[in-house]
Amino acid sequence: MSVQEREAEIRRRVHEVTGRTIYGVPAIWEDTTAFFRIGGGDVVRLAGRDYFVTGDATEGRFGIDDQPKYWVKYAVDLDTGTKKVLKLAFHEELEFRVGQRLFPGKRSAEKEARVLRKIRGHPHFMQGVSETDAAGNLVRVLDVVSGPSVYRLLRDLDLDHRSYLREVLPGVMVRLLEAFEAIDSLHGLGEHHGDIRNDHLIVDSNTGRYVWIDFDYEMTDPGYDIVCLGNILACVVGKGNHYFNEYRQPSGGAAAGGRGHDLTPDDALLFFRHRIANLRKLYPHIPETLGRLLLRFSVGGFSPYPSVRKLMDDVRDACVDL
Repeated sequence: MSVQEREAEIRRRVHEVTGRTIYGVPAIWEDTTAFFRIGGGDVVRLAGRDYFVTGDATEGRFGIDDQPKYWVKYAVDLDTGTKKVLKLAFHEELEFRVGQRLFPGKRSAEKEARVLRKIRGHPHFMQGVSETDAAGNLVRVLDVVSGPSVYRLLRDLDLDHRSYLREVLPGVMVRLLEAFEAIDSLHGLGEHHGDIRNDHLIVDSNTGRYVWIDFDYEMTDPGYDIVCLGNILACVVGKGNHYFNEYRQPSGGAAAGGRGHDLTPDDALLFFRHRIANLRKLYPHIPETLGRLLLRFSVGGFSPYPSVRKLMDDVRDACVDL
């Protein structure tokens, strides 16, 4: 097939699978090094396969919505017509402080590719393959996990906390423990997730399973995963994150029904000092066993878990009181 014929075939196929019309010659990228130049309407070619880029991925962090991630592209596989996520090679050094301890790490395409191979077929992890582009960059071609994040699911629930605790939380905890079990299995394979966050745990709209995504952070200590699981646990028990500034403002106590008036710095999550770990000061109806478990991730009561398995055992015991 000549170059002109190949370009005509791309235009035809793009229109067939997306309904979009490309005029002129589409930009075809076989070297993804300059990922910030690759945009919607372009084509990324990997191992002879073409992916039509529809746009950059975005995420909301630190109260800022829709921050673009220029190294992550939404795309359509022109061979199959299925939607994909292309994660292009992007290297950066990382460092997170948890209490007095620093956890250094890096963003690693190689680590994520390795994990993808080891967890292939696992229902609680995103799935995909890795391909090397013409310049030797490792690109991960990922299946889309459709559904809201756990954070968004909880945020959008129109339910008071007492009703949530009684009617919804028991079922959520069953699913959450399945996701924790997946992380424990990953550790058993000698790997770790590295970027456990509430928005990196997706509720699959097809199966209802909780599915982990985005594990390209390579941390020096897999114990970092366990600390981050505590952050998710606090979010799930609290039906969302709770922040000190919601209760310290002059009208905060009244707006919160008088709750949280006795909060101290010791009640904060060790990882996020602006979030509250001691949720029983806000919701006394939370069982004491579950409240004590959350305190193990707080500034005042931090007691690190030696393994995900031990954390799971304590969560199961605490759930008996729900």
